[in-house]
Amino acid sequence: MKKHNAREGLVKQSSAHNTRVKALCAVMGLASASLISASALAGSTTTTTTTGGSGEVTLIQTGDIHGHLVPRPNLRSDALGYKSVSMEGGVARMYTVVRALRALATKDGVNRSLLLNTGDTLQGSGEALFSRGQAMIDVLNSFGFVAHAPGNWDFLYGTARFEETFKGTPATATTPAVPPLANWNALGSNLYYTNQFDDTAICGRTATDPATGTVRPLKRVLPTYIIKKVGNVKVGIVGFTTARAIAAVGTSVTNNYMFTDGKSEVPCFVDKLRNVEKVDMVVMMSEMEMARDIQIAETISPSPDVILNSDMHERTTAPIVVDHADGTKTLIVEQGQDGTVVGNLKLTVKNGKVTGWNYKQIVVAEGIPADKTIAAKVAKARAPFVAKTFVPGQKVTIGGNTTVLLRPVDETIAFTEVDLHRSNFVDEDMPGVVEGTSHNLIADAMTAVSGAESSSIRGFRYGTHVPAGWPITMEDIYHYVPIAAKLGRTTKACGADLKFAIEQSTQGTFASDPTLWAGGWMFGYNGVSFDLDACDGLLGATPVPVNGPTLALPTRPWGTNRGSNIKVNGVPLNDMDIYDSRATITVDGVSSPNPTYQQCLSSTGGPAYDGYKVAGYWYADDKTTINNCNPCRGRQVQVVKTDGSVVQVAGPGAPATLPPSEELMDISEAVVQYLRVNLGGTVTEANLPIHRLNVKRLPTINPPGYNFKMIQPLKGASAETCPAL
Repeated sequence: MKKHNAREGLVKQSSAHNTRVKALCAVMGLASASLISASALAGSTTTTTTTGGSGEVTLIQTGDIHGHLVPRPNLRSDALGYKSVSMEGGVARMYTVVRALRALATKDGVNRSLLLNTGDTLQGSGEALFSRGQAMIDVLNSFGFVAHAPGNWDFLYGTARFEETFKGTPATATTPAVPPLANWNALGSNLYYTNQFDDTAICGRTATDPATGTVRPLKRVLPTYIIKKVGNVKVGIVGFTTARAIAAVGTSVTNNYMFTDGKSEVPCFVDKLRNVEKVDMVVMMSEMEMARDIQIAETISPSPDVILNSDMHERTTAPIVVDHADGTKTLIVEQGQDGTVVGNLKLTVKNGKVTGWNYKQIVVAEGIPADKTIAAKVAKARAPFVAKTFVPGQKVTIGGNTTVLLRPVDETIAFTEVDLHRSNFVDEDMPGVVEGTSHNLIADAMTAVSGAESSSIRGFRYGTHVPAGWPITMEDIYHYVPIAAKLGRTTKACGADLKFAIEQSTQGTFASDPTLWAGGWMFGYNGVSFDLDACDGLLGATPVPVNGPTLALPTRPWGTNRGSNIKVNGVPLNDMDIYDSRATITVDGVSSPNPTYQQCLSSTGGPAYDGYKVAGYWYADDKTTINNCNPCRGRQVQVVKTDGSVVQVAGPGAPATLPPSEELMDISEAVVQYLRVNLGGTVTEANLPIHRLNVKRLPTINPPGYNFKMIQPLKGASAETCPAL
């Protein structure tokens, strides 16, 4: 596979600037830099309907801002490249784009645009983390969002903070109502309380009320939809949050919440809006993963006219268009991540039907000046976190872990001679869905600081880009790990455990049915290498069972071989070795202590052994595992303390009381220590090996109508998307 050179790509693309559309620049009086990328996509439907509104509606979409207040580099092949490095995003520049698009949509004194924000907004940076999202709220409250669909990471700070942020408190007989902190009109049609009921709820899920024994509708946490009149067009906007919560952190941050896949709610609300509310157009805002929403649009009727997505961080430079049997269409778009692009979808409505559209995705590029008012708010929001005005001692608690901000976010930690990011498209060298230098670095730090033999970290889609030759700041590290995770390890991982994790991680990333996805990309690894066939066992109608050995079936073969030639630190892995969880064994009716309890049983007849030490992230509220590894539960789990010592927190012999959280090492601090001590302050090609996974096959064939480059294949692995091996 040809190696991708990010800087070469930047230089090649720089000549394209003057050929781009300049209407936005003219409105704002900007320089002649390109702001609107991709040519217009047009389509139409015919109708004989003579009732309903007519006119134009422009949907301006921002999405998955992920705590990024200021611009960051783009090292991927789609970077515009004004200079040697393309700086994109920044909410002050984003607002300049929004103002310009609103101006373009204003006709006869009427603003015909709706600004809609989707996805993860309150998480993804040190400023967002230690303010529990307040830094973002204080800035974005000035944007004038018409509605917001919360992302899964917007739940990071717990349910009380979520409701304080997006719901507010209703008035009581003695207290006035308290509005939500974020004035964004958050919507969540698929978010319910597990223990509250609402007999007036529609289009929802039900459960048995334990107080009465009757089946009743569950109460929703947020409103479901709003209706806006844009000129003569009546627009219904229905919102959906995540379907899976935050799998990486565990359930404590969403305690007593229930999330659904939207498959029953979507058609019910579309019908309600069209036939009861009599809207002319239905817009669905969604954080349920674009692949899930494509599936909904293709298989469920009625479907919305437009789906504005977030979660997967794809840049849809052209919409996905789903055709329906009745001649209508559903347009599906997503706006990347970190506020680096803004979507502008202009729709023509005639007699209550969408008859045409024009879509452009605007890169928030260097030539766009920052809005001065928003820039001032950004500076104020960042003040407690940067050197000159730093406020020490800031803390946050997530999932039972308390972490402290030990230094300003703009402090330089080290330097890099290697581009650090995980974002390449699936058909490029080191595709982001499989591997990235940033996750490699974090995994290396976890292994080195914990004293483990290997480590793994979930394939988080968020992060940042740090170019070669640049400093690595604390801000960069918090962009990569802004979740207060502590550095844990298990000492009891066996060969079958590692094999199973690889097989499941691959299926959870590439299955053709997105409801089987685990969220995010493949795990990042240190100390583990293997050959990857991401299509193995996934080419049929349903995935081939993974299988593999168990205590009951110790010789059962693996059903899939997505990961082959697996090695740990260069030594071949025996993937048939299993963990012995039996504390006692019974022979001839006599029970006695099991001599191989908590050891790995050799499948080749050798002696039992203690297992691999594998590092991962750990939360006090889910103390019996690392990385949400279900097979790890019940085994020995340890956590690294800030002084470098290791303490057991779960498994046989663990103390009943956990050590104080602030004595445990945050993974962000493990990265700091690794960079400064182990690497001597510089990341180099020699100390950051890449291509840890040898890619044999990925689903790199784009489906028809998917006219943009993808990071994670939206249709997964199938006979249609996988090349021959």
